[in-house]
Amino acid sequence: MKRCLVDVNLVLALLVRQHVHHALSRDWFANLGAGEVGLCRLVQLAIVRLLGNRAIMANDAVSALVGWRLIEDLLQDERLEFLPEPPRIDSVLPGLLDHPVLPGKLVSDAYLAAFAMAASRQMVTLDREFLRFRGLDVRHVRLLA
Repeated sequence: MKRCLVDVNLVLALLVRQHVHHALSRDWFANLGAGEVGLCRLVQLAIVRLLGNRAIMANDAVSALVGWRLIEDLLQDERLEFLPEPPRIDSVLPGLLDHPVLPGKLVSDAYLAAFAMAASRQMVTLDREFLRFRGLDVRHVRLLA
């Protein structure tokens, strides 16, 4: 597989056993080799936020510190690596934000798309919204199942 940047929704599904796409994300992850998956700071922080959200996690919500430690544990897996922000991101991001109607939630998606493009990585996600970014190499895991 091409080296990739993984989206928040896929990491959350991987970490949360009761997630509707847990088995799908687990199967995808099982087929990876060392260093194939990159995780950026925005994804790390979003996972911490979501794991602590009672509306999403109900009684399984955890503190921010516990969420952070879960991410640290995940990064011990040889298939994953933390990716610092690529230097070219500032030249890529403005073009992805130049959209007539870019809903608030897609600003983070535009950042992740720019990150993947600037780092020459494939974007791996469960979210079809990434397909709107021209020039982005997207692997939509649900479409592969």
